[in-house]
Order: sequence, then structure tokens, then C-alpha cells
Amino acid sequence: MKRAFIVGLCLVPFWSLAALASTKPSAALTADEQHRMSDLHRRLCADKELSCDYVDQLLGDPRLTIYTPPPPAPPPSTPSVREKERNPYLTKRFGLLTPESLERCREFVESHQLAFDAAFALYGVPKEVVCGHLRIETDFGMPTSLSPHPLGTVPALDRLVTMYVRRPAKKQMVSQFVHRQNFALSELKDLLRVAKENEWDLFTLPGSPTGAIGLVQFEPSSFKVAVDGDGDGKIDLFNGDDAVLSIAHYLVTRGFDAQPSHQYRAIYAYYGGNYDRDPRKYYMKAVLTYAAEEGKYLQDHPLEPSQAAFPELVAPTQSSFSTVDYAPNPNN
Repeated sequence: MKRAFIVGLCLVPFWSLAALASTKPSAALTADEQHRMSDLHRRLCADKELSCDYVDQLLGDPRLTIYTPPPPAPPPSTPSVREKERNPYLTKRFGLLTPESLERCREFVESHQLAFDAAFALYGVPKEVVCGHLRIETDFGMPTSLSPHPLGTVPALDRLVTMYVRRPAKKQMVSQFVHRQNFALSELKDLLRVAKENEWDLFTLPGSPTGAIGLVQFEPSSFKVAVDGDGDGKIDLFNGDDAVLSIAHYLVTRGFDAQPSHQYRAIYAYYGGNYDRDPRKYYMKAVLTYAAEEGKYLQDHPLEPSQAAFPELVAPTQSSFSTVDYAPNPNN
């Protein structure tokens, strides 16, 4: 899940993903960075919902690491007009619509069939749409050559503290860096609140470059709509059942219902941006394209019947994805 101001990062060309992954620990903080760290400490402690002792514990932990961004990737050769218009999620390299990619959804559904049934029964979100998000966000948590560490390797805490403390480029406008800091501060507050409640060890919780966590890639500000999908009393976004129900609940909070236009906007909101001003809507189109193809794939490769059932829920007899009549062109 992404925020509008980082949309550019989310559409980083696939050839530069290795550079993002190569972020390395830095040397000691500069005087300016030490000042920003003190400022971060002060602002976190000023939050009445956070314990300053807890803030002290985290920011003083020797495991906390401030990272140095990798050098900019060299610009690619000038693309043709057609290449400029190509949806990056639908390129051959991303492999979204390959049989292997579609089978990953089928296997994931079979492993978490009760959660998918509940997502449809409770929220009206079909399994194909949930799979579309899981496939694009983290490829169901499965390492691939394109993304060997889909859930991240750097703690989300380190990512967000680094965003606040370390200015990525001297040429970056002050206003841009302040916006970046405000984002990091807001996400840190949400992360610390939930981590304290759930007794998470934040130094073992990997995140994306913007602190997004788990199979669903929820940023901390979205934790409020996360769902305990397996009924164990805890929310774990690395757990498949929790991930499935959390995605469905998120979409409903963004207006997902039986009306196709509402579905489009909810799916688009998962990525971030301005729906009315974005002429391409690459992420939304990719999710819907995958969902449509997955529906066909499941017809040809039926799921094994579930061996259990929720006594309080009635599993759907068919997918509601048939209500979606949007059929994006994979070549766009």
C-alpha cells in the first residue's frame, strides 16, 4: 500500500529495484542528523498516546540503524512512445499473467480458503481481487528472482527513522524534505502505538522503503483497519488469514461494494494517488486484469473443496467478481 507523495518511488523501473535493495548502514550521524534525531525524540515523546520511556528504549537501542540511500541508478535509454504508455505491472518481466503467477493465487486460496470465504461473506470482496493485491504487493510472500526479499530485509522502524533523520539528497528542496519528515513522524507514531500494544520486537519486523509491512504492505497508518483473520486474538500481517481479511476490510472502508465504479476507486485507493487526475491508473488496471484472468484460471483449475467451515458464516457459491465488467487492455 502506498501514499500519493511516494507514487514515483512505487513506479521505479524494475531495473533499479536492486539499487533500492542495496541500501547500506551508514557511518556516525552528522551534527545536523543528530539534531534531527533529538527533534524526532522530542516530537514522539510529546505524543500523549506514546510512552517516552518506550521511545527512549527504541531510539537508544544499539540495533537501530540509520541507512544511506544507494546512489541514483543510471537513467535508461529513452523509451519509445509505446514503452512510455506500457503498464509496468503487465510487462513480460513482471510476469503477472503467467500460469505460474496465476497458480500462486490458486495455491494460496487453497491454503487459506476459510479466510477467503469469510472475506466474501463479510465484505463482499471476491478472492480474485484479494489475490490481485497480494500478487502485486508481495507475490504472496514468495521470493522470486525479480524480488528475492518481497517482505523486505530492513526493519520498518529503521526505514522510518532514516526518512526523518537523513536527507536523501542535498539538492532536494527543503519543503520536500519536511513533507518526507512529517510522513515519517506520523507513520512512526502509529507503528509505535501498535507495536507496544502487541509487544512486537520492531527490530525483527521488516518493512518497505516507506515502512509498509507484511503480505499486504500496510503502512502503519492503515493498521487500524487490519483484521484478526484466524481468530487467535492477534493481528499479524505476515499471516495469510489476517492478510486476506485485512485487504478485504481495507477495500470496504474505501467504498468497495457491488457497484463497479466503487470497486475501481477502492482498488485504486490501495495504491494511492488522485483517481480523477491519474489517466493511467496502472495499479488498478493490473489488479483487475489479474483478477479477471485468475477467474478464468480457476474455472479451468477448480479449487479442492474446503475440509472445514465457519459455523457462523455461509460460504459463497460463486464469486462476485462477475459484477465487475471492466476489462482493461493488457497492452496499455
